[in-house]
Amino acid sequence: MTNTINMPMIGLGTWLIPNDVVERVSTDAINAGYRHIDTAQAYRNEEGIGHALQKASVPRKEMFITTKMWPGMFGQEEPFQTFEGVMNACDDSLRLLQINEIDLYLIHNPFAKDLRLEQWEAMIELKKQGKVKNIGVSNYNVKHIKEIEDANLQMPSANQIEIHPYHIVREDLQKYMDHHTILPIAYSSLAPIPNWREGSQWNGKPEDMKSGAMPCQEMANKYEVTVPQLLLKWAIQLGYPILPKSVNMERLKENIDLDHFSISRDDIKIMSKMAKDDQKCLAWSGGFDPIDVD
Repeated sequence: MTNTINMPMIGLGTWLIPNDVVERVSTDAINAGYRHIDTAQAYRNEEGIGHALQKASVPRKEMFITTKMWPGMFGQEEPFQTFEGVMNACDDSLRLLQINEIDLYLIHNPFAKDLRLEQWEAMIELKKQGKVKNIGVSNYNVKHIKEIEDANLQMPSANQIEIHPYHIVREDLQKYMDHHTILPIAYSSLAPIPNWREGSQWNGKPEDMKSGAMPCQEMANKYEVTVPQLLLKWAIQLGYPILPKSVNMERLKENIDLDHFSISRDDIKIMSKMAKDDQKCLAWSGGFDPIDVD
C-alpha cells in the first residue's frame, strides 16, 4: 500500500490520556522523536496537545497532527452531526489544538447512516477551505466507502481501523483500499497484550485473553525485543502506520525503537494467522466491532 499522505509510520496514540496529562506526555513523545500525534474530538484532550505543540522546540511544519470528528452514536441522545456540525467541530479542534491546519481529519465512525454522505461533503469543503490537508475516515468497511465512490465524491486518503494479529484487515476491505489508494492506519496495535487497557471500561478483551502466556513471547525472545515491539513491527512491515499509546517515557522510547530488527517473512505469516478463523475486535467493549455496522 502507498502512503500518499506522507505521514510518519509511528505516531502517539492519545485515547484515554486525560487532558491534564496529555500535555506532558505529548512533550515527552516529541522529545523522544515522535512527529505524529493522533487525537480526536471524543478524546477531550485536544487542548492539552495544543499547549504541547505551542511549547515544542520542533517547528509545526515538522509535526503531523491527526484528529477526528465525532459524528454521533446510535442509542444515545446526542444528535448525529450535520454538514454545519462537521464544520463547527473542525473549527473547535483547530482552536483547541492552536493550529491553522489539521494534517489529517477523519470521520471517527460510520454510525450516522443517513448523514454519512452529508458529513463527507463537509469534510471535502473543509479541505477546499484549507482547514485540513488530508481527509479520511475511521472504522469504515467497503460498503461505507463505496457510498462515497457511488456519489462521485473525492475518496478518503486513509481509513483508521483496529489492526493487530487478532484483528487483521479483512480481505475485501484490503483489496478495495489498495485499489483506491486508501491508506489503512492501525490503532490498538498492542491489544493482544494481557494488561492492555487494564482497569479501563474500554478494555473489550474477552476473558480468554486476559490471562495466560504473553502472545508472541517466544517469537519476541527470538528477535531479542519486547512483545510490544514485535507487535508494532509486524504492523509496520505490513505497511500500516501505527499509533501506540503510553504515558511512560521509557515505553514511549521503546515503542519508537523499531529499526534495529526485521521479522522474517515466515514469522510475519505465522503472526498474521493467529486469529485467522476467529477475528477478535478488542478495542470496543462487549465484542462490538464498528466495522460491522450497516
